[in-house]
Amino acid sequence: MDAGVNYIVNNTGIPTSEWGKYKPAGVNPDGPSVDFSDLLSGKNQEIVSKLTDGAKKTLQRLKTNPNSISKRDWMDLTHELNAMGAISDLDYGWTRADFHFIPLGDMDNPFTTTEELRETMGRINQWPGNPLDYLDQWAFSLKKWGAQLSLERNPDGTPKYKDVSPVYKQMSACVRVSGVIKGLLSADLFASKQTR
Repeated sequence: MDAGVNYIVNNTGIPTSEWGKYKPAGVNPDGPSVDFSDLLSGKNQEIVSKLTDGAKKTLQRLKTNPNSISKRDWMDLTHELNAMGAISDLDYGWTRADFHFIPLGDMDNPFTTTEELRETMGRINQWPGNPLDYLDQWAFSLKKWGAQLSLERNPDGTPKYKDVSPVYKQMSACVRVSGVIKGLLSADLFASKQTR
């Protein structure tokens, strides 16, 4: 992969004719996404109560068998959360499972990708089945890549790249979306069934 490629297409099993239904909802365009600490203060129950049964089942499976989540289930869940404003459009866009936008940097001086980053993209494109692992792997790789880009220098010793913050912004989006899901997993998803 050369530096000019700005996305990796994943095989989701979702026909391209249905991809439009996963576009960002526009409810919370610029963020922020719901904060993990807000979720722990009780907002998680409120959000979970508004989810469809399918999304609740996906969360339950994440709790009991986290390695069995399909890309479609993950995209349905995150799209629902985006539609209710819990995940901002920006964070939703950076953490989609159907493709990854890769920050390119300055078009006159694009970021170089490392072999390790390409290997990580290959691994996560295989979809580990656990979306939280997927987000953690991607966030870790982006953080490492951003640090490597920050260290690169021109022959005169000046930084090679003016601004590597887009890499860190995508990393932070992964951390925030992971935090939203972890906060929702702390909710008692099926309290009414457990009391019977």
